Amino acid sequence: MNLDVFLRWLLAPFRYATLFFGFIRQEIRGRYAGSMGGLLWSVVTPLTNMIVYIFVFAVVFKIRLKPMETGTDNFVLFLLAGLLPWMAFSEAVANSSGMFVGKANLITKVAFPLEVVPLAAVSVTFILAGVGFVIFLGYLVLLGYAHVMWLWLVPVTAVFMLFTLGLVVLIGSLSVFVRDIQQMIGIVLSLWMYLSPVVYPVTMLSERLRMLMRANPMFSFIELYHEVLLRHQMPVDLFGMAAGFSVISFLIGAWFYEKSRNAFADVL
Repeated sequence: MNLDVFLRWLLAPFRYATLFFGFIRQEIRGRYAGSMGGLLWSVVTPLTNMIVYIFVFAVVFKIRLKPMETGTDNFVLFLLAGLLPWMAFSEAVANSSGMFVGKANLITKVAFPLEVVPLAAVSVTFILAGVGFVIFLGYLVLLGYAHVMWLWLVPVTAVFMLFTLGLVVLIGSLSVFVRDIQQMIGIVLSLWMYLSPVVYPVTMLSERLRMLMRANPMFSFIELYHEVLLRHQMPVDLFGMAAGFSVISFLIGAWFYEKSRNAFADVL
């Protein structure tokens, strides 16, 4: 894939701003169409989930961690620091299988830059998930965890979104030709979550398993959120791993899309 293709993807939200933001508005309205609460649910839902997690793990089970290993002795904080980014990622990937298929009528009748579709889809997912994440940050501030290192959340999230975009484009493109992917993706995501340090600290694993887990792209992303939010550190090696996985993911997804997009209209 040459530089021109990369720049086309990078600049698409700016070159086609009207179309890009139009898809974002359409996606958000579609999610809450017919709902009396509307966008209010994007606040109520994550807030309710957080309250449930806090009650179950902090009040009922009273699980405690070692602050020297995780940055906190509060299991709820550790869980949410990794779970909220994971939820944004998993939702974007889960919805990607119907991304192009769901717009078959538009793709077969109108000529427009298809890159805008996955870009808008990933943006909407992270925007809505960001509401819950901001609430969580506010909770951390009240507990005294606020730190200047949180500024690193911006590049970490940008790299995470690039990784997600690559997978979304690849799965969305493949799903045009192989519809069974939609049935498989939920199973894969469930397994992937428990193979990542989302619901348990990596320190619980043996040294050998820790080394093996480094091959899992989500290891570097989830650990970065833990490190920045709770330990107020930015491990350069982890960020380098995450950036590498993001570039590879995007290049593979964009490459397959470029090779197959001309056949979308014929198959759809």
